[in-house]
Amino acid sequence: MKVRFKFSKHGVLKYIGHLDLMRYFQKAFRRTDIEVLYSKGFSPHMIMSFAQPLGVGVESDGEYFDVEVADEEDISTMVAKLNEQMAEGVVILDVVKLPEKFTNAMASVAAADYELNFYKESPLSAALLDKYKAADAVTFVKTTKTGEHIINVKEFVFDIALKDDATLFVKVDASSAGNLKPANLLEALLKLEDKSVADYPFHILRKDTYMRDASGNLVPLNKVDYE
Repeated sequence: MKVRFKFSKHGVLKYIGHLDLMRYFQKAFRRTDIEVLYSKGFSPHMIMSFAQPLGVGVESDGEYFDVEVADEEDISTMVAKLNEQMAEGVVILDVVKLPEKFTNAMASVAAADYELNFYKESPLSAALLDKYKAADAVTFVKTTKTGEHIINVKEFVFDIALKDDATLFVKVDASSAGNLKPANLLEALLKLEDKSVADYPFHILRKDTYMRDASGNLVPLNKVDYE
């Protein structure tokens, strides 16, 4: 039986990298009586899949991972059992049973919500967003192994809005094919006013992570359709 957990990550644990976070949860499961299934072969490991690695220093209200457990497990008790093992900063929020042959968490991701909060001076304004909306292209240069590529962020932004003078909300493509990092979006946005992102320290909070349902709508990864 495959189940999907939702959790939040805040405080000092935001500095834990993805591989360490995986090991953290593996150890937490071992301290519970939840019977997690292991892969076969010479080096068995817990059958676990995380939705999307969270950048070091980024906090989140909506992270997800899938894990396979024994069929007789009662999922209604799993949240409490895992939360007993969590260090301060990580909270298990929800767990759902997944249908048979349901796409795993990593392959399911289509989008993510972020809030960008500026620590001191904020470069945000309604005029800046108006410039963004009026522009045909808002770009940054992405460097990869194949060279430099000019990316138009407008192709990967589903929603963008000011929450207040120091907070920007964005919903962006987070799929494997078009993953847009919020820092790159901000870089492209500030270029419209010849500003540098390096001059405006900011904090990133991932609000939630989304997949597409049978109708093509974006829904949180724990809103599983059993039909």
